[in-house]
Amino acid sequence: MTPPKKKKTTTPKDAELLELKLKDTEQKLEEMTELGRRAIADMENMKRRAEEDRSRMALFANINLIKQLLPILDNFKRAQAHTPQNLPEEANEWLNGVTQTFNQLQQALSQTGIQEIEAEGKPFDPNFHEAVTQDKGPRDQVLEVLEPGYILGDHVIRPAKVKVGMGE
Repeated sequence: MTPPKKKKTTTPKDAELLELKLKDTEQKLEEMTELGRRAIADMENMKRRAEEDRSRMALFANINLIKQLLPILDNFKRAQAHTPQNLPEEANEWLNGVTQTFNQLQQALSQTGIQEIEAEGKPFDPNFHEAVTQDKGPRDQVLEVLEPGYILGDHVIRPAKVKVGMGE
C-alpha cells in the first residue's frame, strides 16, 4: 500500500505569488486582446484602402479612355456646326443617323459622370480653363470657348481652352 499523499498547504507567501501570477496573466490577456483588436482594425483599414485603390485605378483607366474619345466628340460637334442647310432627303436621313450616333456618345459619356466645364461668360479659373488667347472684354472673364473642357467627378480630364478678356 502506498502512503497517503500529503495535502499541500498554501502559505501566505504562496498565495501572494499566485495573486501576482494571476494579475500578470490578466495583464497579458488584456495586452493580447488589445493586440487582436488592433490587428483586426488594421486588416479592415487595409481592405478599405485596397478597395479605394481599385476604385481609383478604374477611374484613371476610364479617364485614359475618355481622353481618347474627346477628340472624336469634338469632331462630331464641328461637323454638326458646319452641316449644310439644304441637303437632299437621302443626305438628311444619313445626317440623322450620324446625329443619333453623336447623341449616343454624349449620353454614354454623361452616364459615366463626364461633364462639360462651363466656361463662357464665367470668371477665368486656371484650375478649369486654359487661356489660349486674350481680347478686349471684361478683365479675366472667359469671352469664348475654343475647345470645351471636361471633368469627371472632381478630376479635370481636359481644361477648356478659352479666350479671356484683358480689360478694355
